[in-house]
Amino acid sequence: MNLPKKDIASAADIQLLVDAYYQKLKSQPYLLALFEDLSSRDWNQHLFQMKSFWQSVVLKSASFTGHPLILHAFLPAHQAQVREWVHLFHEAVEEHFKGPTAAATKNFAEQLVRIFSYKPANT
Repeated sequence: MNLPKKDIASAADIQLLVDAYYQKLKSQPYLLALFEDLSSRDWNQHLFQMKSFWQSVVLKSASFTGHPLILHAFLPAHQAQVREWVHLFHEAVEEHFKGPTAAATKNFAEQLVRIFSYKPANT
C-alpha cells in the first residue's frame, strides 16, 4: 500500500531527502569517484553539511555556515555529471515528497547548478 506523499516540512524530511539522494549518488561509480577524489572530508561530515544546507534553504533554519559556491566552484565535473546530479536529486525529491515546497526545492537545485556552472567570459 502506497501512502500519499507529503510535502517537505521538517528536519526529518530533509534528512530523508539527503540520505535518499546520496544513496542514489553512491550507486553511480563515476559520480562517486569524483566526490572521493576531491573531498578530504568523510561521508558523514559531508552529509551533515548537506543536511544543514538544505534545512537552511528549505526550512529557513539558518543552521548552515559555509560557502558552497567556493567549495564547488572548481570541481572538474563535466556537464553530463552535473545533469546526472540534478536528475538524481529530482528523483529523490519525487520519490518521497509532493507539494509546493518539494517543487521549490527542485527549482532551487536547478538554480544552484546554474550558479555553480557559470563560467565568466574571458575579457
